[in-house]
Amino acid sequence: MPDEVLPGAEPNLEAMARRRRAMADGDDAAAEAEFSPAFIDHDPADGQPPGAAGLAWYWAGFERSFSDVRREVEHTVATPEHVVTVTRLSGTHTGEYLGHAPTGRRFSVRTVQLMRFEEGVVVERWGSSDQLGLLQQLGLA
Repeated sequence: MPDEVLPGAEPNLEAMARRRRAMADGDDAAAEAEFSPAFIDHDPADGQPPGAAGLAWYWAGFERSFSDVRREVEHTVATPEHVVTVTRLSGTHTGEYLGHAPTGRRFSVRTVQLMRFEEGVVVERWGSSDQLGLLQQLGLA
């Protein structure tokens, strides 16, 4: 349940829920449909292609590296233009990640994502994850 929702933010929350369901189902096309063709990711991963397809590329690789990936939303703030989520991301390192062989270790880190919406679709994303914490938990840093 969102922590704070301002009037007019409901369509953005519905779009975020559809995107999360599509990602969980592995339906990249449905997830990408929630993004504008002009989508800009202000914090892409190294080598990430542009646009919504770039996000799909990143998550596909991440899920090859970590089995049983789980995303648990801890906090949400939504306005008619933005949705901010704080999410607990966890999984088990069972595939190569950043050139490192699988360790079999689990990780759990917090991420913060800000999505900007126009006409019901995401047009921009900013995000931050505890990458150092993830690497430390895997014994890689």
